[in-house]
Amino acid sequence: MAASLEVLGARILIVDDQQSNLRLLELVLRRAGYVGVSSTTEPSQVCALHRRDHCDLIILDLQMPHMNGFQVMEELAKGEGAVILVLSADPAQMTRALVAGAAGFLSKPFVVAEVVARVQAMLEKTTAARASRRRSGKYAATAL
Repeated sequence: MAASLEVLGARILIVDDQQSNLRLLELVLRRAGYVGVSSTTEPSQVCALHRRDHCDLIILDLQMPHMNGFQVMEELAKGEGAVILVLSADPAQMTRALVAGAAGFLSKPFVVAEVVARVQAMLEKTTAARASRRRSGKYAATAL
């Protein structure tokens, strides 16, 4: 199933300390039609970038120096929160990541088709929820 224009226009932030992973994920997502892809190797910048850009999805590596993915999720939870897809070479981290607030988990090395399918599914769910909230707000406003 093809992604809608709203899904393809979603703001996606990729966070990984490895430039090669960032370049590969950016390339994969852009080739799949996503136009709002950005990235950083600095986990300490994620909250500020999310506040500025209102990311629809954050793809987050767990193992990074200075600030790991769990610490990033903890900081994001203090603010407006975020939809997070975690990447890790350690599948034993999946349960901990999901309990910590991740909406999904992908193992490294990742399969390109799985990344694209998971991103599309997560963004479709996010955009549907946003549309539902807009409709609810609209109906509530017209009822006044």
